[in-house]
Amino acid sequence: MDMAYGNMGKMLVVDLASGKTEERELPEETYRDYIGGAGLAAKLLYDHGRLDADPLDPENPLVFAAGPLTGVGLSGSSRLSAGSRSPLTRIWGQASCGGNFGPELKRCGYDAIFFHGRSDQPVYLLLEEGSARLLPAADLWGKDTYETTDILKGRHGKTYKVLAVGPASENLIPFGSIVNDYGHVFG
Repeated sequence: MDMAYGNMGKMLVVDLASGKTEERELPEETYRDYIGGAGLAAKLLYDHGRLDADPLDPENPLVFAAGPLTGVGLSGSSRLSAGSRSPLTRIWGQASCGGNFGPELKRCGYDAIFFHGRSDQPVYLLLEEGSARLLPAADLWGKDTYETTDILKGRHGKTYKVLAVGPASENLIPFGSIVNDYGHVFG
């Protein structure tokens, strides 16, 4: 696919229940009709999610999506959107944050990551150019986002970008947050 205008043309689908990842191409018309990371996240949730799923049900996907300007090197162009059914409102919830994860997602060749299902054990996604795999995360369980980020950067390299959750999210607190490299919080 010959994508232009800042889009990579594909998403990564992560099935947490099976532990499998799969690349999927996204049609060019999706980018024309649904602008930016928030628009792309909404479209993917609508097309591939269960709209009647409980927000904390494994069938309720979580989507991270970057817009066409993410990573172009201008001020404010590092935004990454997250979308899902909100456990607070039980309807569409969207948030964005800055930091370096969005541009790195694009450098790995994706516009979005679509998580669905639930793993039996704690896992994390290691995304490297040309590779995506789920790894055990039991040793990270119960750690705050700073500790988790330090451990993962120590394990994989200081240049790796980390999205992390802490005990609030692990315990399904409805307002638990996702943190991007220490200080960039979705919200």
